[in-house]
Amino acid sequence: MTETTSGYLTMSDDIRLRYTVVKPVGGEKLPTLFEYSGYDPGSKPDANYISQYVSNGSGYNYIGVNLRGTGCSEGTFDFFQPQEALDGAKVIEWITQQSWSDGKVGMIGKSYPGITQLFVAEQNPPGLKAIAPGHFYSNVYRDVARPGGIQNYGFAALWSFVAQPSYEVADAPGQVAGGELDCGNGATAPVRSAPTNPFVQLQEHPWDDDLMRQRSPEPNLDKLRVPMLATLAWQDEQLDSRGTDLLAQIDDLNTVRRARGEAETPWWMTVTNGDHGMVRTTTGYADLHKFYDHFLKGANNGWDQRPRVKVWWDAKTSSRGPTWMSGLEHWSEKERIAAGALSPLALNLRDGGALTRASAAAGEASEQYVYSPGVGSQGIGNPAYGGVSGPPNKYLWDQSPPEGTALHWTSAPLDEDTTLLGSASMDLWLSSTAVDTDLQVTLTEVRPDGKEMYLQKGWLKVSQRKLDPTRSTALRPYQTHLQEDVQLLTPATPVLARVEVFPFGALLRKGSRIRAWVEAPTILPELWAFADFPGTAVNTVLHDAEHPSRLVLPVVPNDANRSTALPACDTLVREPCRTDPVATNPGPEPVVPEVPYAVLLPLVALLVGGAVLRRRRT
Repeated sequence: MTETTSGYLTMSDDIRLRYTVVKPVGGEKLPTLFEYSGYDPGSKPDANYISQYVSNGSGYNYIGVNLRGTGCSEGTFDFFQPQEALDGAKVIEWITQQSWSDGKVGMIGKSYPGITQLFVAEQNPPGLKAIAPGHFYSNVYRDVARPGGIQNYGFAALWSFVAQPSYEVADAPGQVAGGELDCGNGATAPVRSAPTNPFVQLQEHPWDDDLMRQRSPEPNLDKLRVPMLATLAWQDEQLDSRGTDLLAQIDDLNTVRRARGEAETPWWMTVTNGDHGMVRTTTGYADLHKFYDHFLKGANNGWDQRPRVKVWWDAKTSSRGPTWMSGLEHWSEKERIAAGALSPLALNLRDGGALTRASAAAGEASEQYVYSPGVGSQGIGNPAYGGVSGPPNKYLWDQSPPEGTALHWTSAPLDEDTTLLGSASMDLWLSSTAVDTDLQVTLTEVRPDGKEMYLQKGWLKVSQRKLDPTRSTALRPYQTHLQEDVQLLTPATPVLARVEVFPFGALLRKGSRIRAWVEAPTILPELWAFADFPGTAVNTVLHDAEHPSRLVLPVVPNDANRSTALPACDTLVREPCRTDPVATNPGPEPVVPEVPYAVLLPLVALLVGGAVLRRRRT
């Protein structure tokens, strides 16, 4: 039995935010779970959370609050503006003063309401005792807006013009007609927020500048002291996996604090193969219950014995749960290497498309491909994602680039099981006939059964290749992405470009081979789409003694509890298989369009985006 109350909370500048409270009948003081986003929790409480924590007798209240400028809340929407964090802290203060509250608040949610948790927690409101962000970003520039410096205008367009503020526009007339006159605010949302629209601001801020840092949790991690359970997925089609860097940085901060005798930030993390909804699984919910019960109710349930990092391996599409799990006490690359739990493995690019431990010889021949946006690329997009009617529910992974529009290098079969966990780096010596070029690196596993399985990708705009030496390592290049550091190419002059391959985990069984592709960034993978450097060019990759191009992989000890059986193809979440295109079908001659297909993307994005992003709660 539950009861629901809705209303408005007044902020310090007199802007009112819409809220809805759902609590058990009876008036008992209980801890409260707080969802905070622009996806209308203030009017439409999340049914999944209510069934998990309120209506089933778990002993929690729930409150959903809309950010300013969204839903029925007043004000103007501006993505992750600093005021949102201040508002969230004010809401928590209000919650702790209510008759139904025991004074303890935990924040809940993934994606949008996962990201807001980080900003609010950095305010350290006294009543906030735990956060559990799922599927979030740490650095908005590198993680989502411009991975590798390349504009991700596909996702920006979808989120700016479909997800926000279209919900307000669609819902406002019905809400007003039902007597909620205050909700008329939503009808004018697109006009009022036009200057602060995320897509507009993306065009205005092409570099990692003050705005990008202001809208990222990363710069203020030293202020984040609230116990946290984070969940991220390697192949997340919306926010990807680079957000794990946030936990690595907290891990390093805690090492410094420990040496100084200072209090540490309590943190835990779950990582897995999969999509944008892995936190909302049976296994994920079980962990969340245990976490909230420990920090909000004081339950002595063994949470403190949980590994700092829990890794799900080979999560299945059938169960959306792991085949087995392993644990780590650190995610920091420095800490793991020092403990012997992580070893960079360098494989050199060689003539004939080989990846070997042996170094290239002097004078070894280079290789060329046609940089052709819209043709020479590949990804694991799914046209049926989000319930779009018509297209088949099928990954596009079986459509490999035409011969000549991409390069690939493949290792010899592994002589033992090999486990990879973390970021990777593709260090390419290359030249181009153009003054700039965009790179995508795609990592795959070529299995003993002749199938090629997708693992992970990374990107780089070569003109933004300059590294920050204080943050770059053998396994992860860290570019500055500052305007003053842009370095255009001189045609036919080789440069070293290090491509960051986003974090991933994979157990490669004995007999498998590792493959790396270099190609143009994909048009529409996982809801992402890149504004590639326009036109076509010929790119040359060098790999000789003077230009040692290589792939550096994150090798970790094999888990004793691992499943050594090769999983059946297409049974792992977002790791599709295809018949090895290199071995069976080299493909036709390069097809180079006069106008890259990518120019059609904004239209495509708007057509499919509504159905896609309305699945935000799944």
